[in-house]
Amino acid sequence: MKTFFTLIFFGLLLSFYIDKLLLTEDVLYFHLAEQYSNTRIEQMLEFRSRWLWLTYLIAPIITFFKILIPASLVYLGLYLSNLRYSFSYVFKACVIAEFVLLLPILIKILWFEFVEPSFTLEEFNSFYPLSLYSLFDSSLLEKWFHYPFKALNVFEIGYWFALAGSLALVLSLDFSQMFRVVISYYGAYFVCWILFVVFISLSIY
Repeated sequence: MKTFFTLIFFGLLLSFYIDKLLLTEDVLYFHLAEQYSNTRIEQMLEFRSRWLWLTYLIAPIITFFKILIPASLVYLGLYLSNLRYSFSYVFKACVIAEFVLLLPILIKILWFEFVEPSFTLEEFNSFYPLSLYSLFDSSLLEKWFHYPFKALNVFEIGYWFALAGSLALVLSLDFSQMFRVVISYYGAYFVCWILFVVFISLSIY
């Protein structure tokens, strides 16, 4: 649990930095100025300021379930491979691997803090470093391409290797064996999830 709470702490710290120091009221105001009146914008910003703390309460719950999914899939893969281990060890390994997915958030902060300090909300939201999405002009991409191109990135691949490595470390098993389990079970889920999102996107757009 200590590792999980450490992950939550750093995740909340990064979120707080973005909300308070990057996505300032000036950035949000500029984004909303063309769509709403000054009075309406002030009301929206006041609402955000008043209820933003709720997102920090919900974030740990979302993170828990985000980790629970790969942990459950890997545990199933181990069970079907006749490898009997406590679910708590598998969950711990998945928590360790999850730290890799904090890296793109950190890079995003550093980029807009030091490289491109003058930015719009659209630029901030469309910044996905080291992804397929970053290699193309988003305006030229069909909207249903956006999610899979964002999801296919270096950090996602790094997560797969980190997950296999953390499983091998925590469970004292061979890395190649754990990587096969990750590919077979979590990888299959990842592909199915992307296809599901693409299907929904095609239905909407």
